[in-house]
Amino acid sequence: MTVSVIEAKAGMRELGTKAAQVKDDDSLTNAEKMTRLDAYATELKEFSDAIAIHEAAARLMAGGEAAPEAKSAPEGVAKSVGRQIIESAAFKNAVAAKGSHFSFTSEIGTKVAGTVDEGTTIANGQLNGAGGVLALPNYLPGIVDIRFAQLSVGELFAQGSTDSPIVSYVKEASETVGAAARAEKGALAQSDATFARVNEQVGGIGAFFTITDEMLQDAPQTESFLSNRLIAQLQREEENEVLNGSGYPALAGVLGRSGLATAISAGTTGTLAAPMKLAEAIFQQRTAIRTTAFVEPDAVVMNPTDWQYIQLAKDANTQYYAGGPFSGAYGNGGYSNVAALWGLRVVLSPRIASGTALVGGFQEGGQLFRRQGVTVEMTNSNEADFKSRLITVRATSRSALAVYRPGAFGKVTITWA
Repeated sequence: MTVSVIEAKAGMRELGTKAAQVKDDDSLTNAEKMTRLDAYATELKEFSDAIAIHEAAARLMAGGEAAPEAKSAPEGVAKSVGRQIIESAAFKNAVAAKGSHFSFTSEIGTKVAGTVDEGTTIANGQLNGAGGVLALPNYLPGIVDIRFAQLSVGELFAQGSTDSPIVSYVKEASETVGAAARAEKGALAQSDATFARVNEQVGGIGAFFTITDEMLQDAPQTESFLSNRLIAQLQREEENEVLNGSGYPALAGVLGRSGLATAISAGTTGTLAAPMKLAEAIFQQRTAIRTTAFVEPDAVVMNPTDWQYIQLAKDANTQYYAGGPFSGAYGNGGYSNVAALWGLRVVLSPRIASGTALVGGFQEGGQLFRRQGVTVEMTNSNEADFKSRLITVRATSRSALAVYRPGAFGKVTITWA
């Protein structure tokens, strides 16, 4: 029965474990130990021979030497496929006939195509061909990963940590202003305030990958790649929940909160006709937050598509309001790649819907608390992982968003015609 390389390596590891157990077994005599170890040695040689056969066959199929010692072997013994082709009568006759077709069967049964070429066809990621692969591919190390949008929305908020599953704080809910001018001996008006306790429950995010023992042993960078990929997935989901989350088990996001500044609509406009209406509405929302919540907005979050409409907006003379690709606004100064609008930092995120922008005083208005940073763990004890030689890699995080001043945030909407 043919044994694969993976089976042979697994068998060798298992024999090593058995040998260690025999050595430490005090219930066996030395003679009994030697008898068992001799049997293991015989099995070990069989596995080693199986691996050697596979490696020699691989070299032959690649057009290399059958084995290093074959170089000094007598002529006619263990010649490579390439040498057998060159020395064949069919090949020599074809050369003498200046290109005649020929066929040749090597000693290992490889059938060469009618025309001498590599016979390599790429299909579904595999290398197939009539003559096999005569030159091995140039395998590049590492894994080319999938790219994702940069994360930055969570960084806008003040950062915090908590050791509790609930973040609780008290905020002023309403105020009655009694301060007023009074006449001599006049009665004072009463001022009052009400308070409310807000509880933000910590939400959790998690995901896992399952990989084989062989993958981890033969490509150790796989674990690092998958761990980093899991972390990135958690961070992307956290950013989505910071904006759009509906509450436990997710975070309670900003956009779904009550008490936000009144939304301002820029109406309906063409994508290239007058997108500056969106820019004007953002300025109006900043003013509204300043005059109602008395918070200074520090950023605006918008979808990259909306930002594109603003950047490409032109006047009647086809000049870019925000500056062309090679110059500043209306040709003044050098090109600027700073994402800013009315002095506000512009943060682009595909996780906010196109047609909606969020203006806010993020540093003063809210705080992102982390109960547990991103934790990556590995185990082979999940379900049937142990007997199936599998490893489960998981990543989890827990966090909560506290919005102290909902009025510090306001939406701007627009409908693109």
